Amino acid sequence: MADIYDIVYYGDDRLTRENEKIGNITEDIKNIARKMIRTMKEKDGVGLAGPQVGINKKIAVIDMTFGQKDREEEYLILIDPEIKEYSSEKNIMEEGCLSFPELFIPVERSVKIKISTKNISGEKISFEAEGFLARVLQHEVDHLNSIVFVDRISPVKKMEISSELKKIKEKAKEVR
Repeated sequence: MADIYDIVYYGDDRLTRENEKIGNITEDIKNIARKMIRTMKEKDGVGLAGPQVGINKKIAVIDMTFGQKDREEEYLILIDPEIKEYSSEKNIMEEGCLSFPELFIPVERSVKIKISTKNISGEKISFEAEGFLARVLQHEVDHLNSIVFVDRISPVKKMEISSELKKIKEKAKEVR
């Protein structure tokens, strides 16, 4: 198996801790990003945030092929990202999360966003994203803001999936 991180599961407090801004991009940060990409690929994810691998820093990676194996590899690395604007138009789609294995739930998100971040070279970039990319960006930035996707659903829906959440929390205890 490749040199990868262990995934942090729901119930582990590292998912809800405050995450620190990175600021300067060091060789250590670049190595973390590379290892996060390997982990995301190995686990068949389309996005991965620092807290999901036990690193409480504002770093996330996204597979821009969205898991399509026939496309050339392309990754977006986000350092200290901030969503500056959310569209009022929203939609609901089913989401999954590597920190919630085998759980897929409908989540409402903005269809379009504006985001500001640094790339791995330390350059500040801003861009608009819509559709699936906007959804993935919102999901990963939520992680960096100590929000997990079950925080975005109604209490009734959360009660409906409580047994699944309990199983994932047990798995988190086993991993620690």
